Amino acid sequence: MLVQSDLAYVRAHRREPCFDIWEEEEGLHYYTLRVSAAALERAGEWCEEVGETSLARSCRADSRSILSELDGYWRSDRGYLRSRVLTSGAASAKELDIAVVLAAIHARGSSADHSPRDPRQQATLQRLEELFAASYPINHGRPSTRGPALGRYAGDTYYCGGAYYFSTLGAAEFCFEAASGAADAATQWLRRGDAYLETVRAYTPSSGALSEQFDQKSGAQSSARHLAWSYAAFISAVSSRRWALAQLSERL
Repeated sequence: MLVQSDLAYVRAHRREPCFDIWEEEEGLHYYTLRVSAAALERAGEWCEEVGETSLARSCRADSRSILSELDGYWRSDRGYLRSRVLTSGAASAKELDIAVVLAAIHARGSSADHSPRDPRQQATLQRLEELFAASYPINHGRPSTRGPALGRYAGDTYYCGGAYYFSTLGAAEFCFEAASGAADAATQWLRRGDAYLETVRAYTPSSGALSEQFDQKSGAQSSARHLAWSYAAFISAVSSRRWALAQLSERL
């Protein structure tokens, strides 16, 4: 079967270096490994349903193995999960990368580890907030109702090297996902997610058009126009918000 061939490929090649989601550096990447773990976890469920019990066990074991490997990406000295281990062995200037946060929301696995409920993931988002709050002029003196506009990593030079809609909306979705799993802190996470949405609202024109970036100094839209990922990020963030609100209502 085609699905079995795909699973065999993932299981055989998951430990091989590849390029990151920005297509810039070769190595072992947190994002790729995290979504592979989620895919294998779901594959285990599917295999169980169709009677492939042996393959189901193997897929689940591989998924757990990847998550265990990702524990090694935690930098306790810097307070974040690093985004990559380069093939060259050199240290990367892009270790603190929004790709780690995006991995958590795109994977959507059942495990709390390496999800928005994971304190290490939450610490990584906090470090990214601090980075871009300090480095982007549009974040200086922003109203308390807005979260910081987020980019990809420090020193980004692609186009204006500015804030990305999918980064900022991804952070909002992360907060809403964290709210769904945090009974005691759900309200705080919802407010934090809403603050990111307010930032996106502030830098979205009346037409509702979303480009790829908005300038870190002026807030003007930049890079690819009408980027599909920007719109998709908005839809998934709002969907996660509605789910989090529904969960909160059930607990009240």
